[in-house]
Amino acid sequence: MKRIYSSAVILAGCALLVNAEYEHDHSEQQHLIEQLNPQLGVVIDSIYYHENSGEGITHVKEELSGFGHGHGHEEHDHGQQAGFNLREVEIYLSGELDDHLRAEATLAFTAEDSELETAFVETTSLPWGISLKGGKFFSDFGIINAQHPHQWDFADQPLIYELALGDHGLNEVGVQAAWTLDSPLQLTAGVEALQGQNERMFAYEGEDPLSSHDGPRAGIAWVKAGPDLGHDHGLHFGASFGSGQHQEIHEEGSGTNNYLDGMSWFFGADALYQYSAHGEHGQGDFTLQAEYFYRNKNLDLEASDDPGAALGDDLDSSQDGYYVQALYGILPHFRGGLRWEQVGLTNEGKEPGEARETFGDSWRIAAMLDFSPSAKSLIRVQASNGDYDTADGTENVWEAYVQLVITLGAHRHKGGYLCSGRH
Repeated sequence: MKRIYSSAVILAGCALLVNAEYEHDHSEQQHLIEQLNPQLGVVIDSIYYHENSGEGITHVKEELSGFGHGHGHEEHDHGQQAGFNLREVEIYLSGELDDHLRAEATLAFTAEDSELETAFVETTSLPWGISLKGGKFFSDFGIINAQHPHQWDFADQPLIYELALGDHGLNEVGVQAAWTLDSPLQLTAGVEALQGQNERMFAYEGEDPLSSHDGPRAGIAWVKAGPDLGHDHGLHFGASFGSGQHQEIHEEGSGTNNYLDGMSWFFGADALYQYSAHGEHGQGDFTLQAEYFYRNKNLDLEASDDPGAALGDDLDSSQDGYYVQALYGILPHFRGGLRWEQVGLTNEGKEPGEARETFGDSWRIAAMLDFSPSAKSLIRVQASNGDYDTADGTENVWEAYVQLVITLGAHRHKGGYLCSGRH
C-alpha cells in the first residue's frame, strides 16, 4: 500500500511538471505571437481587357522607335490577354519583430507562375530620423515605383515606367538608408545600393563573352520634400538619380549576336498635390500628380559573332517621358480620373559602327471611373487611346479595361508619398 501511494505521488508530481512545462511553452508561444503581431492580407486583382491593334499592344510597345531592347535572354510577358485575366493574387504578411524592427513579405501569384515580390526587414526606432532597410523591395524613388499594381490609380502603369523599367519597376535585392527631417518642410532623403538585375535599366548577363561584375551593381539616390499646408492640402516634390552596370545581347541577322557592356543612368522628377474636401467617402477630393523620367545607356561592343563587327565602338541611347494625371471624387465612393502621357520627346541613339538616329514620340490618353464600396474592394472601368511611333509607322490603338480588386485581411498602405491615395 505504501509503495502504491509513493508511486501515485511520483506520477502526480510528473503530471504537474508536464502540465507546468506545457503551460510555460504555450505561454511563450502565445507571447511570441502577440509580440510579432503579424498582419496577413490577400489581394485578388482581375481584369477584363480588349484592344484593337493587329498584333497585340505588347508587340507594338516592343517595336517603339528608340525604345527597343534586343535582349537575347527571355523576358517574362506580363501584358494582358484579350478577355479575362487574373493579373495577380498577392499574399501580404508583415509584423513588428520587436521594438526596433519590422518585417514584410509579399508573394505574387499569376495563372502561370509565382514570385517573391518583396521580403525585407527595416528599422523603426533609430535616432535622428534615420531608418535602414534590407532585403528585396521596391525602390522608393518617384511616386509610382513603390506601389504594387493593384494600388495604381489606373488599370495600367504609365508608358515611361513600363518602357524604361519593365513590368515590375525597380524591384531589387539590396539595402536602403533614409533620413527624415522632422520639420515643416517634411524633407526625406534616401540612398539605395541594389544588386542590379532590372530587365530594362540594369540588365546583367555575367557570362562569357561578357565581363563579370560583382554586386551591388546599381545605386539610387532620391529626395522628397513639401511644405506643411495644413490638413486640407498636401504638396510634395521629388527628385531622383540612379546609375548602374548594364549589359545587353543583341540578336542580329544570320544568327549572330552582339555583346554589349557599359553603364546606364536615369534622372527623375515628380510632383504631387492633394486636396481633401472632408466629404463623404472621398467626395470632392482632388489629386494632381506628375512624373518625368530621363534615361541614358552607354555600352561598348565587347564581343560579336560577326567578324566584321565594330568592336570597341559604343551604343549610346537617350529617351525620356512624362505623365500627368488628375483624380476627383465625383460622388461618395466614386472617383474619376484623366491621364495624359508622352514618351520619346528626347529619343535618339546610335548602334556600334552606325550613325546617330533621331526618332519620333508617342502619346496616350486615358480616362477611368472607379467605385469603392469600402477600402476592401474596387471596381474600375478605363478606356485609353494612343499613337505609337514604330519602325513601320504610327499605329493608333484603343484599349478598354474592367478591373476588380478585392482585399481580404490586412490593408496595405500605398507607397510613394504618405498622402498618395485612398486605396
